[in-house]
Amino acid sequence: QMEIHFDQEAIATTANDTISFDSSVDYEEGQLDAPMQVVVQSGQKTTETTPRTICTFFDDKSADSDTYTDSINDFRGNFKSDQNCTVFNGAREYITFGRFFRGVTWIYAERKILVAFMAHFVCTMIIWVHFGTIKYQEQQQKVPEGAPFYWWKRLVPPLEFGSMHAILFQMSLIPFTMSRLSIANASSMALNNLIPFNRMIQFHIHLGYTMIGIIFFATIIFFTFFGLLCSNGDQSFCDKFTSEIMITGYVILCLLMIVGATSFFRDVVPYEIFFKLHHLVFVMYAVAIAHTFDDVHRLNERVRSQNFKWFAAPLLYYFCDRAAMHINHRYQTKVATITAVTSSDRIGKGARLAIVKLHRPSLFMFEPGQYALLKIPGIDANWHPFSIASGPESDYLEFYIEVHGNESWTNRLWCMINGSSFSGHKMIKRYRGITVEVKGPYGTPLGQTEDFSHSIAIGSGTGIVPIISLFKKHIHSLVRLDPEIFFSEQKVRNRKIQDVYSTYEKNKGSIFSSFLHSCAKCRDLIKSQIFWQSLPEPRIKRQQRRQSISQSIKILNEINDSTKFRTNLTGIKRASMKARLPIYGSALLLILPILGVMMLGLTFSINTIANPNFNGIEIIVYDWQVVILKSGTIIFQTLFLVVSTTVHNRAHFFTCVDVVIAIISFFVDWYWFVEDLWGKFGSSELTHFSLIIFYMTLRSWNTAVKASDKSWRKDVSRDGIFAMDKLSFIWVTRSAHLVSKILPDIVDLWDVLCRQWGENYARQVCGISIYVTDTDKKACSILSMEMKKTSLYRDSAIKFQRPDFPKIIEEHTMERVEDCRNPHSNTLLAFCGSPNLSSVVSEAKIINDLSKFITGNRLHQMQFVSESYGTSKTENKKQHAVKDNDRFLSSRSLEVYDFTTLTEA
Repeated sequence: QMEIHFDQEAIATTANDTISFDSSVDYEEGQLDAPMQVVVQSGQKTTETTPRTICTFFDDKSADSDTYTDSINDFRGNFKSDQNCTVFNGAREYITFGRFFRGVTWIYAERKILVAFMAHFVCTMIIWVHFGTIKYQEQQQKVPEGAPFYWWKRLVPPLEFGSMHAILFQMSLIPFTMSRLSIANASSMALNNLIPFNRMIQFHIHLGYTMIGIIFFATIIFFTFFGLLCSNGDQSFCDKFTSEIMITGYVILCLLMIVGATSFFRDVVPYEIFFKLHHLVFVMYAVAIAHTFDDVHRLNERVRSQNFKWFAAPLLYYFCDRAAMHINHRYQTKVATITAVTSSDRIGKGARLAIVKLHRPSLFMFEPGQYALLKIPGIDANWHPFSIASGPESDYLEFYIEVHGNESWTNRLWCMINGSSFSGHKMIKRYRGITVEVKGPYGTPLGQTEDFSHSIAIGSGTGIVPIISLFKKHIHSLVRLDPEIFFSEQKVRNRKIQDVYSTYEKNKGSIFSSFLHSCAKCRDLIKSQIFWQSLPEPRIKRQQRRQSISQSIKILNEINDSTKFRTNLTGIKRASMKARLPIYGSALLLILPILGVMMLGLTFSINTIANPNFNGIEIIVYDWQVVILKSGTIIFQTLFLVVSTTVHNRAHFFTCVDVVIAIISFFVDWYWFVEDLWGKFGSSELTHFSLIIFYMTLRSWNTAVKASDKSWRKDVSRDGIFAMDKLSFIWVTRSAHLVSKILPDIVDLWDVLCRQWGENYARQVCGISIYVTDTDKKACSILSMEMKKTSLYRDSAIKFQRPDFPKIIEEHTMERVEDCRNPHSNTLLAFCGSPNLSSVVSEAKIINDLSKFITGNRLHQMQFVSESYGTSKTENKKQHAVKDNDRFLSSRSLEVYDFTTLTEA
């Protein structure tokens, strides 16, 4: 039993009255008439009653079910708050996480991009081995036994030949990662659930460095091999150093070294040089075509595998993407206003900011988090990327452009605004009505806000610009509504979500758990929770475990007995281990799609390698290759069947399809064993096998990277109101002058919401916190004086300290867990800023999920979306860049790689 103390007004008697009750009843399901031991002490009076009667005891006017539900939710929330706080705080103190678990949490958080990286690695190695095997057997027939440097001649050419095709594979993928328009469109499709289009720049860099690494490895092996043979007197190898194919190889190596070096030092090399040199990759593609179309091939002395077959189609797709960008997504518009903001010399030493507002083209549709390319013919003919700061509903496109450097494009814009001189030439002050060319939108949105009830939107430094766009979208969706109607509709929507979730939970579970429930002999096994991962934990069990952990932590804080201390600490750690197991399971699930990709690649490799190669030499399939294909396929299909029956939800249609496909695959395998067709597939068998494995791989991929639970918010919002219940706007910046320039716009938006809704209602739907970590105390003091009269400053929204992200996320979770009127909430944790800070926020979110699991509060879900760009750099005074929290961001790395920022150096 637990005691709850109510104030005098709620009990309507004395302050010493208490209520004792049996806590085993599940109040989350609103069981107002469930049997429950309740004792109400009012002086000498003792009453045993039910939750519904308790509501009536508190308020005799409670006549309808809605009021009963609200009253019992308040009744439940008062005791649950203290309980959860105890567990959350205790978990921080007594539960430690080692390096291994932190590594697992990193894998769990980055699982979507890691699956893509691992799949790419597997495909690269299969291609390398495939063509290396062909060359190995070719050399086996060409090189006689006992020849000089026998094993060098047998092994080096296969390594070189395999590496060449591995490089071509990278070259075939790179154009897709540069197709901005396709990436922007795909980010709003269902495919985004499998492929992290918002991290495509990382994949682009990964491909580039992989290609450079393979080329350096091949070059070292190649020159060592040719040098040994040439020094041994083999003139044919000496002559090859000056052959046509070698000369084009030298050119390719030099071009790639230039592109790689300027990319690695892109924060040191001037932007214009980096941008122009990076386009040498297209020259490299042209030279790569000529590389295999050399004089030997042209004179029919030897048939070579032509490089253009690998990347001709991807390059054509890329050029089509660029053409579509130029034709269909290029607009001309006029400048509406340009506001030139200069901070005082006391803050930021006169730093400058241009707020550019353009008339929005009618066909320009975007979402928060996307960016546009701008070109002002009066300045230059180059395109410059900037994040969009306006809301999607606005009639304008707004950009916050920080001015840096005397020779920069942004300084030319500033000179145009003010009519000042630039490089000795007078700029005409004519920004009103000037024509600006816009291309876009590009990039990926921060998230589909319609699926979330709440949002914690965090911006670091200049990464606040996409967050401002999301903030404006939220404010605009609210000011159109009447607050009374909004909260009334919110209550109805939350009740619908609760009803849908309750029904969904009854049907939820795997096929295996359903079978166990229907099997009388397995009931004891179910109760022992051996299969706890595939079975939803009973709610009474969750609540009892919650209380048990709470009691253990309370004892740890009070007792001095070492034996009892160790006993209770063991119980807490055991609960912590149970909370970690789902994360370990999610990390292990990543193996399944990778195994599927491997089997799919090996199938094509083994069943096509037996064809005569381009030199007419018959290639055989080794027995060990067939054994790997057989065993790997059976293991993959077995694991897929296990996951389908123990992890996939039986209520989904595709779960039944999964089981049927898995069973059929075993019969197909048996047929191929009987007919001895493994490794000798014809076109029909290869097609059937590929379709089966591809389907299994796709489903496994989806299971490994999908979100933990479904949000029913959009499904029940039939009234067309998709405004989130609350958005928490958080800005972390090291620059006080940046705050002084951007904060007035944020204050204006807040004041609009307060005038429309009132401050009390406004605080319920929107929260603003700005953390200024500027080390210049004088600048912070002046900023404080400038903002002293604003409403946000009076509400302590501006804080001169570092944020505690674990605490911020935990407090939000506590608020959501304790809000009994909306138990089934879904929060979007959106971050835009440096990768380092993104990792901090991601880890805080995962640790918070563990603590939430320990308390048994699974109804609240949180999804993390990160738009991270830039890298942590050491400060360079010669570098014109924006200095913000945890990074040194230069815009010169943004234009080619499609990053979004407000800075243009």
